[in-house]
Amino acid sequence: MDQSKPATKFGDEPDLLFNRAQGRISLHSLGASTSSEGVAAVQASLSPSANASRQLANIQLEATFNDCESDGDGQREDGAAAAVECDGVAAARGAAGLDQQLADAISGMGLTTTATLQDHHVIEPAETPISCQATKRATPMRTPSTSSEDDDEDVGDGELEWMPTTTTDLTSAGTASERYSDIIQLLAKQQHGPGPGSAGANWAMADGYDLSAYHQVNGVWPLGHPLPLPDWGNAEDQAKGTLLFENVWQYEELNGIVETALQRMLEETHYNTVNLFVDFYRSFKRTRRSDLRSFFQFYDVPINRRHHMCVSLAFEIMARLVQMFPHLGQYLFVVSCEEQVADCNDYVQMDEEYGMNSADAGVEKEHVMVAMRFAIGERRGVMILDPGYHVGRAVTVMSDQSYPHTGWFNQSKEPHLQRDYCYSYSQHSDKFVEWKEREIRGDEASFKTSLIYIAQEYMTAVDVTVRRNLVYNFRSLLSRDAKGRVYAGLYFPLVSNVQEAHLTLFYDGPNEQRVKAKLMFSAFKVGKGKQLPDYVTQHLVKLSPQLNMSQQDLTELCKSLCEVVSDQNFIGQVLAINEDIGNMSLEN
Repeated sequence: MDQSKPATKFGDEPDLLFNRAQGRISLHSLGASTSSEGVAAVQASLSPSANASRQLANIQLEATFNDCESDGDGQREDGAAAAVECDGVAAARGAAGLDQQLADAISGMGLTTTATLQDHHVIEPAETPISCQATKRATPMRTPSTSSEDDDEDVGDGELEWMPTTTTDLTSAGTASERYSDIIQLLAKQQHGPGPGSAGANWAMADGYDLSAYHQVNGVWPLGHPLPLPDWGNAEDQAKGTLLFENVWQYEELNGIVETALQRMLEETHYNTVNLFVDFYRSFKRTRRSDLRSFFQFYDVPINRRHHMCVSLAFEIMARLVQMFPHLGQYLFVVSCEEQVADCNDYVQMDEEYGMNSADAGVEKEHVMVAMRFAIGERRGVMILDPGYHVGRAVTVMSDQSYPHTGWFNQSKEPHLQRDYCYSYSQHSDKFVEWKEREIRGDEASFKTSLIYIAQEYMTAVDVTVRRNLVYNFRSLLSRDAKGRVYAGLYFPLVSNVQEAHLTLFYDGPNEQRVKAKLMFSAFKVGKGKQLPDYVTQHLVKLSPQLNMSQQDLTELCKSLCEVVSDQNFIGQVLAINEDIGNMSLEN
């Protein structure tokens, strides 16, 4: 698509964005391809100081994350390698070494941090660049900062480790170790050895993630393209392994552990694209610029562990599972998903012809899941975890579609809508898993199909997927239970006429009745020291505990949202960028 970039109007502040933008020079604009040779050519043309600036001058602005939203129902408002055989002594030692670590993880699955000192010097992880060893084709990403509310606060001194917050559990260390001894021994026997993505990686830290553990990089951004290009790991380098099981019950044991951890995470976290939006707006306003498109291109999106969308939820469940079974880090990986594909065969043929990391492909990759390849004897399969769409199952996809293949299952059921999901290998290519969705309204059923690319690890989840959802025209903050039922939250669309801006609140009321209230954002425009209308306050009082927020925090959030959606210029530019992205992927 031929799209020239609008001229940028500069404000009173120094042109920091322009200087930092040099790190996102398009390889296409310089006549280079997306291959490693092309990147090397561009890097060679830059001075050493420019290279250093590109790696270290990330714009550390606050944000949370957004994804996986659709209509306003409140439910969806919102993806065999050979093993190394160890001898009996080595396997026993590996199992014994993991016993206490497993017991600690199982006893809480909660998260906290401890500070350590190295050589009597304090280590500041937030200031230490993280190099990515997974690719040579794109700019590595460093560990991002947290959102704006913590910009002026130190998370803590020293290197941060992930530790359980509680030791209270129904099982003791001995019984937990004994109960999962088969899984421990299975993983120890198939250990690939230390390396990126293995047990030695720092998957989670304080209020963020070590993005190098997930092999995240910045994608190439061609001129005139509304998004950077997605990228995947090289199939020959650092490929995730295939976990081998001798029988079905062995796989089911691990699947049950994974599903329990997933359900607990759904209960403990929110799906939140609201704080992301507020932080994005405030960061833009601080630059005193008028052109959002240039800011959007060079905005470096941080990620934290408080405000989750599909990408950070994928990181979170991977980190929790690796804490329980460190060797799982060699098998779990992030996968990309293209939602609501019009023609699956055409999409697969497009991949074969152009490659999905081509500008000609026109893909959005708006959703992210977690996958793990496995084999039960000679039978091939993949496990899919999708916390971004509140799926409380560790979905099993078998190539032969026989047990333990999950098949169709009910995801949500409301009086007016039932939503069912099914995951299966694509008949067009085993590189893809088809995610089918069936919506039943009354006597009518409709179907949608999305494609999950499972052949390679997705390396631009932050740069492409999170960035795409920064300008999505729908926002939500949702509470889920262990089964994935969305029971409380708020959501709102972005509308071109800001005078019509509104949001919907919903929560569980008495007698298992859902309460839903549509409020105009103008109701939150009150003078300093003045109270909100009583009918608004009454809803916030009942909603806030179900969102695990104080009434004051929820009130301030709604007031901040009112400020954002009332900015006609900002909302207009957001909707324009969102439309350009939609037009780019229209044929998909």
